[in-house]
Amino acid sequence: MFDEAGNYLKSFGQGEEIKPTDVFVDDKNIWVTDLKNHQVMVYDKSTYEYQRSIPGAKPDSLSKLFSPTNLYVTDNKLYVSDFGDFNVKIYDTNGNYIRKVGSYGRNLGQFVRQKGIAVDKEENLYVVDAGFENVQIFDKEGPLLMFFGGPYHGPGDMWLPAKVIIDYDNLEYFQKYVYKDFDLKYLIFVTNQYGPDKISVYGFVEEK
Repeated sequence: MFDEAGNYLKSFGQGEEIKPTDVFVDDKNIWVTDLKNHQVMVYDKSTYEYQRSIPGAKPDSLSKLFSPTNLYVTDNKLYVSDFGDFNVKIYDTNGNYIRKVGSYGRNLGQFVRQKGIAVDKEENLYVVDAGFENVQIFDKEGPLLMFFGGPYHGPGDMWLPAKVIIDYDNLEYFQKYVYKDFDLKYLIFVTNQYGPDKISVYGFVEEK
């Protein structure tokens, strides 16, 4: 943990046999994907004490996590990118399994190397796939809406993308790049591990 100036504050989890790969902080909890133990660990935000793991000690075949790498938490849902099962699993924040999105394959709505995930205010799910080098967008019920990106040939394409972030707070800096008849509603940031464009910025727009 670091402060706003980048100064080290403290750490937690020492002595635990875990392999953390992603972290998400909300009002009450710190959520951590644990690749070694195939789970998401939940810590209290105030005390940094371990609270519980998701899924529970004896998960069934649907709720089981194989290789959880990335996560996103909303007010009532936990989304986990399960790299080892080629899907995104969705739980409520109490750890009850709801459903999965995606499967292994090369067709639309499938994954071969999914990584970072994010969810917008309409509960649309954004999933980075480093194999396809794109981001697929699914609606809140699971069907695929669209995808964007593709193997790198120039700006707007992707080169081994890894993380996606949805941002509603910095629109003023990017509205000038949008055609005058459209309003910028939110930004989509995607990191690329290779190529000249390490962070690509996309915008969701609506006609005025």
